[in-house]
Amino acid sequence: MIVSGAGRRSLDACQVSPSKNEIVLDPNLNASEVEICRRKTNTPSQPSSPAPQPSGLKRATHWSEAVEECYRFQTAGYRDLKEYCHVQGISDNEVKRWPHNGYIKVLLSRKGGYIYFDKARECQDKDLHKCKLFNYNTDNQ
Repeated sequence: MIVSGAGRRSLDACQVSPSKNEIVLDPNLNASEVEICRRKTNTPSQPSSPAPQPSGLKRATHWSEAVEECYRFQTAGYRDLKEYCHVQGISDNEVKRWPHNGYIKVLLSRKGGYIYFDKARECQDKDLHKCKLFNYNTDNQ
């Protein structure tokens, strides 16, 4: 796993207004820098509905591809694919994946910056108990 910084400018160029929960942007930013500010401050470009809430969870006991995917999202600071897509304002097919096995390739961390994952398994057996698998009710989705 490799972690790198995102963007050339600091967060001083974009700040969140506490009263309106909106970004106050420096007028000299270009479109890609505005998007970086939105992602760093976890402010979506469009107002959206509340994040889907899980109805339950269980911990992983055996490795599987689903456990691997949850492990990668949780390493980046998110519950799972649903929360990541909601926070980032993207659809689930926009997540970058390795073409040969479908594992997640890169995620935007909640703390800022990108996390790059290897092609091979990253969730070792000793870390299985740390991985949470969330369940969602299908009737309110």
